[in-house]
Amino acid sequence: MNLPRRATAQGGFTLVEVILAVAILALAMVALSQTLGASAIAYRSIDDTRRAYMVAADKLVELQVYQEWPNTGTNDSTVTVGDREWWVRTTISAGPYPDTRRVDIEVGEIIGDQHRDMMYTLASLIGKPAEEGQNFPGGGGGSGGGGGGSQDLTEG
Repeated sequence: MNLPRRATAQGGFTLVEVILAVAILALAMVALSQTLGASAIAYRSIDDTRRAYMVAADKLVELQVYQEWPNTGTNDSTVTVGDREWWVRTTISAGPYPDTRRVDIEVGEIIGDQHRDMMYTLASLIGKPAEEGQNFPGGGGGSGGGGGGSQDLTEG
């Protein structure tokens, strides 16, 4: 006896389903690559700002350590840190309090012969250095004054 053969359905995806899946995957990959590109640009910008901050902070520490009373005015200089060159503009003006100076430090990168825009600015106040033998309330004398600027406040 001959039984009719049953048609067997094969499992799988249709061509339309495959094309749709590939299109969705392609869109997801484009979005991911754009996100990674934006992240790389943001990282570079943050790193540039961090490096510019370090240059400005070094300049401020230089002014504080030399213990010289700076003249008011603007001074432009260049600094090489690692493999990068930076322009530094230091503006010193009278401070808001007696015997203080306001220090504004602007930093930008130099690429080739071109000065790029300012990347970081730092503002601070510095006090007039102590003169020889000058005493300050709450501390020892100035340089050579013996106390070194410390006082034991626990003694009654």
